Amino acid sequence: MAASYRLVSPTVWEFKLREGAKFSNGEPVDAHAVKFSIERIIDPKTKSRIISFFRSVDRVEVVDRYTARIHTKYPDMYLISPLVLYAQIVPPKYYQSHDMKYLAIHPVGSGPYRLARWKKGEELLFEASPTHWDPSRPSIKTGVVKIVPEPTTRVAALVAGDLDIIEAVPPQLTGLVKSNPNLRVVSGKSPRTCYVVMIIKPGAPWADVRVRKALNYAVEKDGIIRHLLQGYARQVATNVGPDSFGHNPDLKPYPYDPERAKKLLAEAGYAKGFSVDMYVPTGRYLMGKEAAEALAGQLAKTGVQARVRTVEWASLVKIFGTRWEPHVPPYWWYSCRFDMTLHSEGMYAGTIHSASTWGGFRDKEVDKAIDEARAETDEERREKKYQDIDRLLHSEKVPLVFLYMEDQIVGKKAKLNWQMRSDALVLISEASWGD
Repeated sequence: MAASYRLVSPTVWEFKLREGAKFSNGEPVDAHAVKFSIERIIDPKTKSRIISFFRSVDRVEVVDRYTARIHTKYPDMYLISPLVLYAQIVPPKYYQSHDMKYLAIHPVGSGPYRLARWKKGEELLFEASPTHWDPSRPSIKTGVVKIVPEPTTRVAALVAGDLDIIEAVPPQLTGLVKSNPNLRVVSGKSPRTCYVVMIIKPGAPWADVRVRKALNYAVEKDGIIRHLLQGYARQVATNVGPDSFGHNPDLKPYPYDPERAKKLLAEAGYAKGFSVDMYVPTGRYLMGKEAAEALAGQLAKTGVQARVRTVEWASLVKIFGTRWEPHVPPYWWYSCRFDMTLHSEGMYAGTIHSASTWGGFRDKEVDKAIDEARAETDEERREKKYQDIDRLLHSEKVPLVFLYMEDQIVGKKAKLNWQMRSDALVLISEASWGD
């Protein structure tokens, strides 16, 4: 909703809002709403899961009705990215009038659609918002998002005409979609990077960096890309792809070297390997289950026994919530992530800085480097700092098992006008029906 923004000083960001915009409940989208929303996130009482992304924010100042200034405790040039990704601006009166349980199923925003109905685990019905600032959007006035985790079921529903557009078409089924004259396959590079997160707890084998390096040498990424993903992916040296700010072009992907992996495991005291559970959510990632199983097969050649556990996303979130309990053994998670702002720190979100680490990786040298990069106001020097961080993570710290960037594969009806975005989002508000 920002019409423009500028850096007033190293610690003050100013945002000019679009005048006259309203939330779907009629409340104005103004500077007071911005102040309420941001300060709600950074208030410890809210217990926001995204508070770490805004750790630099001190307060929000209302300059006038449509001008807000965010004051930070120290220079933070990365702040714009989490503001775009996570700082949803909400109507103050509405959110102050209801508890979190109610708001979780009755959200209100300022986008082109409003939530009209939600059947948990089945579907969400969206209707065009009559208060949206652009009356020409959206062209499609009603949209239903179906929850269909199983990829083959999604494709079958598309072929049968029950769905208009689907994501994550399995490479093996693209031919089936292409053979239907009423359907189209749209594919291309996406910023989504796949990797393995390791929950690092005391006593876990991978708490030793030699084990983490060994795991990177033990996986044959090219084989998975060629045979399983059928070329719909490309190897990467780290989580930061070539289109992201801070990408280091000098880094090369870890080569497949099982003998070197075995040597490193032996040096770390795990010559016979170890066992671990590797979770993967059903239907969330392109060929996620199959890729995890392929990785497990490759790791077994070095003595590492990874048991693939597939569960629904909602169940996996609950499992995540218990990861630090003493009785829960450390585990892995096959994950894919994209950062729509195409920023290197966003691609590592929740995995490398101690203030926001999800998997338990903590390193003072990395923390210091990130804090210095965030504070650097010169863009060229800032990117060089992020490139140095990328090198540090790739060659020395190795917090993850780095894999590949997968392509976006979308199946749709031929009459649906829709174009792929660089951030890989599928926004029906940008689609329309043709003849």
